[in-house]
Amino acid sequence: MITIVVADDEKLIRAGIKKILMDNVSADLNVIEAKNGKEALDYIKENSTDVLITDIKMPVMDGVELMENVRELPRKPAMIVLSGFDDFNYAKVAISSGVLAYILKPVDSKELCTAVNSALNSAKKIEKSQTELKLKSLIIEGGSRGIDELKDINMFHGFCCVTVKIPSGMNDENFYSILDPNLCYVLEKKKHLAGLVIQKDYLEEIISLVKKNGCTAGISTCSDNVVDLRKLYHQSCSSVLRFFFEDEQFGSVFTYDAESSVSDFSEIDLRYEKFIAALDLLSENEIKKAMSNLLEFDYADSGKKAESVLYVHDKLVSNLFKRYPKFHDNDTYLYLKSLMIENIVQVDSYDEWKHYIGDYVIYLTQLLIKQQGKYPYITKAISYVNRHYSENITMATVANYVSMNYTWFSEKFKEQVGTNFNDYLKKFRMEQAKRLLEMGTYKVYEVANKSGFRDVKHFMKTFRELNGMSAGEWAKIHSRYSED
Repeated sequence: MITIVVADDEKLIRAGIKKILMDNVSADLNVIEAKNGKEALDYIKENSTDVLITDIKMPVMDGVELMENVRELPRKPAMIVLSGFDDFNYAKVAISSGVLAYILKPVDSKELCTAVNSALNSAKKIEKSQTELKLKSLIIEGGSRGIDELKDINMFHGFCCVTVKIPSGMNDENFYSILDPNLCYVLEKKKHLAGLVIQKDYLEEIISLVKKNGCTAGISTCSDNVVDLRKLYHQSCSSVLRFFFEDEQFGSVFTYDAESSVSDFSEIDLRYEKFIAALDLLSENEIKKAMSNLLEFDYADSGKKAESVLYVHDKLVSNLFKRYPKFHDNDTYLYLKSLMIENIVQVDSYDEWKHYIGDYVIYLTQLLIKQQGKYPYITKAISYVNRHYSENITMATVANYVSMNYTWFSEKFKEQVGTNFNDYLKKFRMEQAKRLLEMGTYKVYEVANKSGFRDVKHFMKTFRELNGMSAGEWAKIHSRYSED
């Protein structure tokens, strides 16, 4: 229901405006009358209001003061001014207060209704834009913050996410123009890419539009719980990536299948850590080998391949791109390649995407090797950690080994590696612990000792903090000798 507040000190004028609106505006209206600005302001503060129609001259609080107060409210209605005073000063105040229309009395019904319809459309666009920002925030941050503000949206009685790859021959705006704005929110809008959240009842029409216009879409499962939004958006993104691995591409619709999804990404995590270790040691052959291993998947199922590719994509964007900020942020070539890698849905094939990663990594390696001439002790320090992580080493031990001042070494290590030494050592030891647990031949206390943790309790606490489960639970799940 649309709520409109009419503020005027003349009862007959209020009644006349109400009748004009009820007879001519095609919407379910709730028209509230207020005989002065204070009554109108009190109501608007306590109730959701879409449009305020106000006279200028009123007792207690006039229209100018009312507009100034309304302008400061967190959720302000669209404002229309009615006045018998053809005075430019009033018009200036109205415009500065964000008024959409300034109408002189006697009121022309057609002019009034046009202004109200314009105000309602403007209010809808603003509200929709604010909702989309909240939805994007939920996807980026996760959790449930701000969800209460979204629960009243009709869409969330049943919704799903759709990621659409728009063909290069189609104008993006033409695609958005065919969508129903009342049933669809835009979560991501990039060149040839649309991320949508839609009402479940709109799904069949979206599928029809996608096929008719030669687009490719990935569709998530459905839910009525806004908390699931981030998960569903991720599902739609992984589903659309199936076009990498299936013959049918443009005009295809891929639906997420929860039953055949990847349940464990630990193998990819291990491959990624080996890739980073090779990059840290600047071993070009090992880097290429580890990178190739990271990007190859044995799944026969295209859905699992697509999920794994998206998982690698997220690791690169959230980890690798932030690992060397000095290069990533300041080198134009590296930055442009990172954009190509990040915009994975916009590329035409998996081989093309892998090529972008190869270009990025090879160029980054050369930058790091060139830097090595200036800071060779960083590579030497990392090599020392690789050989002696199981021993009782500290940053002081390593700084002494490379003959560097402790404070200077600490500063340069973080600057070049992207993390402080103690965090690097802890994470490296943890990866070795996970590798030992995977072998299934060592007890937890033996794993702790062999990976450099002298205190078993500290190891167990750290393991749970970093991996979300105990070392024993991890071993049961990932041991090569565990039962399926």
